[in-house]
Amino acid sequence: MRWIREHKIIAGLLALLLVLILIFLLSLGDRQNNSVTGSINKAMSYVSGPFTAVTRTVRDTVSGIFSYKSLQAQVEELTAEKEELERELAQSALKKSELEELRELSGLLNYDYTEEDFQVVTADITSFDGSNWTNIFTIDKGTEAGIEAGDVVINGDGLIGKISQAGDGWAQVVSIIDDGAKVSFMVARDRKLLGVVEGNQQAQIAGYMLKGNATAAEGDIIITSGMGTYPAGLEIGTIKTITYNSDTLLKEITVEPAADFRSLKKVSVIL
Repeated sequence: MRWIREHKIIAGLLALLLVLILIFLLSLGDRQNNSVTGSINKAMSYVSGPFTAVTRTVRDTVSGIFSYKSLQAQVEELTAEKEELERELAQSALKKSELEELRELSGLLNYDYTEEDFQVVTADITSFDGSNWTNIFTIDKGTEAGIEAGDVVINGDGLIGKISQAGDGWAQVVSIIDDGAKVSFMVARDRKLLGVVEGNQQAQIAGYMLKGNATAAEGDIIITSGMGTYPAGLEIGTIKTITYNSDTLLKEITVEPAADFRSLKKVSVIL
């Protein structure tokens, strides 16, 4: 400020010069506007370039995440549909296998029936309750499926037993190897040969022929006679031994069951 006071003339000339320069620059503004703007834009592009790239990366990443989630949802939906189809196929195959088991059984035993004669419910064994492990067991179907006490229980090999009691979602089966479970039988090759077998404490089947002179032999297949609880023609087992009891004057037999009771997992109930 002191210099200006001391050199007022020079200071005034310098101020005038600055004003003239400013006017000159303003007059050139319109012509240089495009060039200046281009320079500014170029500079801005250098500055904003990295930010634009980051923004694009973030956008692509977010888009990819949503695309993945959409794809994952589609995969899960298709997987659920596949599992449902597999369940339907399994149920269809199960129903077919149940009928095939009965057809096979009837063919082997010449047991005449029509498909309208009965209904069959297949069930899984949930627990074994008997003292001999397999003589009494529980299945996972009951009154809700139409099962009731007295219904006959079989599998693809032959006779298993009968329902002793049933409730909602369960039923108890007493097998033919249970102590005291009596079954009337006939010999498959000669149906005039009759007898009675029952389970014992060793979870075996034993019995006798009704006639002392019956010509049954070891290896004969015995089937239900139709007298009593069980319908005719269901295979019980094969005669293992025959001995003559002189006190009762009857032929006593032991029987190998047709069904393997120690590997039972699934049974069918005839309603």
